[in-house]
Amino acid sequence: MAFQTMTILGGKGMLGTDLVATTKKRGFDVCVYDLPEFDITDDKQLEAAVSGSEVIVNCVAYTNVDHAETQTELANEINGYAIGRLGQIAKDAGVPVLHISTDFVFDGTKAAPYDELDKPNPISAYGGSKRLGETRLAESGCAHCIVRLQWSYGKQGVNFITKILNAAKQRDLLKVVDDQVGSPTHTVEIAKVILDLLQMKTFPTGIYHCAAGGFVSRYEMSRFLFDMLGVQTKIEPCKTADFKSAAQRPLNSRFDCTKLETLLGRSMPTWQEMLKNYLATGNF
Repeated sequence: MAFQTMTILGGKGMLGTDLVATTKKRGFDVCVYDLPEFDITDDKQLEAAVSGSEVIVNCVAYTNVDHAETQTELANEINGYAIGRLGQIAKDAGVPVLHISTDFVFDGTKAAPYDELDKPNPISAYGGSKRLGETRLAESGCAHCIVRLQWSYGKQGVNFITKILNAAKQRDLLKVVDDQVGSPTHTVEIAKVILDLLQMKTFPTGIYHCAAGGFVSRYEMSRFLFDMLGVQTKIEPCKTADFKSAAQRPLNSRFDCTKLETLLGRSMPTWQEMLKNYLATGNF
């Protein structure tokens, strides 16, 4: 069935903000839950959010990849166990759940793009917590759809684009890794995908990979970004190993989105198209 109303958990974050805006443009009724009023680890608040809902879209996540290495218990509670309890509550209420996950469930060592049949193997506490959420949601037995994202950016919140542009204002030379490869994906386009999935006649259960068309390294993405904006800061390529960080990052974040694109009947726009459209808004 196609839904006319939806409940969005985490509706004030980077994806949630664009999802709420896109939802309203399409004429949906939407209920939004987020911090500080809403705590996904509180079962009573979860029950209240699910009660009376047609469908739940969960965008809530603990997203600080490096801090998760020392705050693993908190990351697991928010990204893992709470998602399992959400699934149980949703099953009892007969409400389907669309849940957002990540490329960090993979180790990034595959030479080709990852598809939905590839075995997860997280190499960070954050990735492990997100994989735990996927597993617990599936074990709950509720009708669920998991949409994995990677390299997403939007006007709300901190992302690679905001970080690199802020750094460019402070330095004359930046070193950017050229061995991390993925598909920069605009949250506005992700929101469109989510709504297209929810407007289908049958709720699309299972796992789907969602990313822009094509792929690029962080270094080449930065060059493209600086060229588009006329940023004069020089950039040089380097390796991930040159930077010390608490958490490991997957070097290959490329997704095979054939399953999603076949279901939608359309291809995802390229990362260049998305980034040009995003920069044209001036909201960054």
